[in-house]
Amino acid sequence: MTKQSLLFAAYRWGFSGRRRMSLSRALLAAAGIAAGVTALIIVLGVMGGLQQGYIDSILEISSFHLRVEMPKEYASGSLDAFSLAAIRAVPGVSSVVAFKETHVLALGPSGQALTLNLRAFPRGAERDDPSLVRSLGLSLSEKLPREGFIVLGKEAAAYLGADKGTPIELFGMSQSAEEGVLPIKKSIPIGSVFSSGYYEFDAAMGFVSLEASGDLAPFFSTVSPVLGIKLDNRYSDYRIAGAIQSLLPEEAGKVTSWRDYNRSFFGALRTEKSMMMLLISLIFVVVGINIFHAMRRVIAAKMSDIAVLKACGATDGDIRGIFIVNGLSIGLMGAVAGIALGLLLSSNINRILELAAGVMRFIASSLGSLGLASSGGDFKLFSPSYYYIDAIPVSISAAEIIFIALTAIASTGLAALVAARKVSEAKPSEVFRNE
Repeated sequence: MTKQSLLFAAYRWGFSGRRRMSLSRALLAAAGIAAGVTALIIVLGVMGGLQQGYIDSILEISSFHLRVEMPKEYASGSLDAFSLAAIRAVPGVSSVVAFKETHVLALGPSGQALTLNLRAFPRGAERDDPSLVRSLGLSLSEKLPREGFIVLGKEAAAYLGADKGTPIELFGMSQSAEEGVLPIKKSIPIGSVFSSGYYEFDAAMGFVSLEASGDLAPFFSTVSPVLGIKLDNRYSDYRIAGAIQSLLPEEAGKVTSWRDYNRSFFGALRTEKSMMMLLISLIFVVVGINIFHAMRRVIAAKMSDIAVLKACGATDGDIRGIFIVNGLSIGLMGAVAGIALGLLLSSNINRILELAAGVMRFIASSLGSLGLASSGGDFKLFSPSYYYIDAIPVSISAAEIIFIALTAIASTGLAALVAARKVSEAKPSEVFRNE
């Protein structure tokens, strides 16, 4: 059986307009595949956008791409005992900044207290690490840190009831060999308020000056300085980490990659995404089962046609190929349509949601004019009272799209392959005798 005749038979049996039942069945199956692909692309795109934005903020604000814990003897001043020029000269390194961090208890005018991750940067950190300033939502012309002031997240400032210029109290502990553990209480005014767009940072981080910490120095007396290193390409971390390690003194700690430093958290995000993909992929299983049963019925109804083809010299493999081509064609149609629709909806999801919000406002306003409900003029889909985002980010890679398409096509192809095993039951002699 030639390829042309195989494709012709596959078209006639599966997609011919003269056979409306076959065409409707094929289109319905393709629509099911398209729905699954569309749902997967939208869900993974939104989930990927949220995760990617959060991961980027973690790397830019919190963990950096590479970290090195330095010995405590480098803790004085601005770490002049150790030159950072050699690390900055390593190819692929975009910025290097030294800092110390500790946890303190902050108390504001409202009487509320919260635990604050207090980080001390050296003078000029805004020049050494401009991406940090951008990630915090600050102007590149603004100094970070501000000497004699604390730069505080907007949620932390709001919780403490403080604003720019308002002093807040910091409570901590210091430790020395002579005096042991001693409580510390210091006051410092707020110099700037940052908004990174992520609640975890805006509600629990503060930045002060390392050199001008003055009375704040006891808060950092027991912590070692850390070098935060950012790269042009974060996925070249292991290669660059080896080059940096060779430049460090022997007593310095090991260079830690962002993958190792955040392993448990990023692993949880990966597991969450994989499980979501697995659950939504069950759509393909359902559609595949439907295709399997549909093709079994088609094969049973076409036993006489199959017998004629066998009598003309077609093998079982040739007949199976007809149904496999049908299944793969259905999967390909559904995958292409689903990818197009999924990319269209995911790229315009915020416009669609804003349109839905407008419809809701119109309905609420109409009901309010009739006295059936309150006015919906202030209705927002992402109300600041309940959400910390004003738009849904979307990010999906080409590799994920290819994987989704191949999974959709494979599910229909596999269903057709399993169903086509029944063609071996068609024996021309028995079929013609019964006819």
